[in-house]
Amino acid sequence: MPTDAQIKDQMLREQRAALEAIQRGGATVAAPGAFKTDIPVAPTPTGAKTDNLDEVVQRYQSGQEKKPMMRPGEHDLLVFVSFSMPKEVLTELSRQAKEAGAVVVIRGFKDKTLSATKLAAQEVNKAGTEWDIHPELYKAFKVTKVPSFVVADASAASVLEDGCSPETSYASVSGNISIELALDTIRRRANPAIAQLAEARLKTIRSAAKPGMLR
Repeated sequence: MPTDAQIKDQMLREQRAALEAIQRGGATVAAPGAFKTDIPVAPTPTGAKTDNLDEVVQRYQSGQEKKPMMRPGEHDLLVFVSFSMPKEVLTELSRQAKEAGAVVVIRGFKDKTLSATKLAAQEVNKAGTEWDIHPELYKAFKVTKVPSFVVADASAASVLEDGCSPETSYASVSGNISIELALDTIRRRANPAIAQLAEARLKTIRSAAKPGMLR
């Protein structure tokens, strides 16, 4: 049996490999033991969109109820993550999401508290990316693994009886990959309508990219 030190060393190597894969956009699936994982159980608040989670904290501390600010289909590029992922990877994906105009989505609160969620997000969201706490989107787009990347059209807002969006209205891919590679994969594999959305987003971010960006 491997020792605790050997297990820890292996985990660190896998995390570094995952981060390098995201930065260069060269991987398609997570290595065994890497951070790609089932979505952990977490409290599931009503969805609320905010740049830095301050609005979410204030709303729940004051006890005010508010309808979800974001429905499936309102944004065509979503990056689903979890705080169970390595901080370095979350920081890199948040940076890429900012450059790509994507929204980073988490399912619920870290450690069951808003304050812990806010601190954790601030630590990895140095780019100032828009983050969203929205459990309904996980169900709508059948997200069970993180990280997952979703491109959706407007019709994805019309969910089926089970709360899931029609599969023809969106496409998703998961794994230790960059946002650019995720978009390129969806562009090549999705139905024509979704592929066009992915291709248009790719053209936009590539035309605006500077050396070192996204990849």
